[in-house]
Amino acid sequence: MLGRRRYRRERIFLPGETEGRRSFLKYGLAGAALLAVGGGTWLGTRRTRPAAGLAGPFTVLSPEEATVFLELSDRILPPRPGFPAPLEIDLPRRIDGLLGLMPVEGQKEVKQLVGLFENALAGFLLDGQWRTFTDSSHEQQDARIRAWQMSRLKVRRTGYRALKKIVCSCYYGAPETWAAIGYPGPPPTGGMVEREPRYAPGTITEGGAPAPLAPTVPPMSPEVKP
Repeated sequence: MLGRRRYRRERIFLPGETEGRRSFLKYGLAGAALLAVGGGTWLGTRRTRPAAGLAGPFTVLSPEEATVFLELSDRILPPRPGFPAPLEIDLPRRIDGLLGLMPVEGQKEVKQLVGLFENALAGFLLDGQWRTFTDSSHEQQDARIRAWQMSRLKVRRTGYRALKKIVCSCYYGAPETWAAIGYPGPPPTGGMVEREPRYAPGTITEGGAPAPLAPTVPPMSPEVKP
């Protein structure tokens, strides 16, 4: 009896994580060809209109690519009470800042991936949708996201997880979202925590002599980096 086929889950690496292979995305020949279609020429997506309200300027993303990230963020992070909208926290520029920490090759692959996700020609051939992602209805956008999530093509499954991880890490990393998730924020830094003295002032030490008063240590100033 044949066992059930198991799919190995690919890990998506972001800046600061250990990358086990050369490429940020792992894909075969078909995946490389698809990424080339959605690459720097933006084949089939020239009608992408930058969203109103984008703060910019961007260092890695184009205004069109930032718009794709914004539209994707609105579908992955629907409105919820107490949570700010992606545009309210300037999420596209936060994403642009994260991508700026990546190697140039990683930036290129993410841009190709965004181009493929937005691409109208690829959407028609793979999903039967003859529209760019940003020009689609909310229902059509959700259908394209599900198609990428459940695709048989490794580059699309891996790409979906990469895009979602980028969006969510930048969104929940914004201080404006911390209150909504009950996160108090990082602990304060820059000062030196004074340790409790081993013996209280005025008591007897192990050698029989009165314990000296604990010296007062002024807090250290935070290190100033150029």
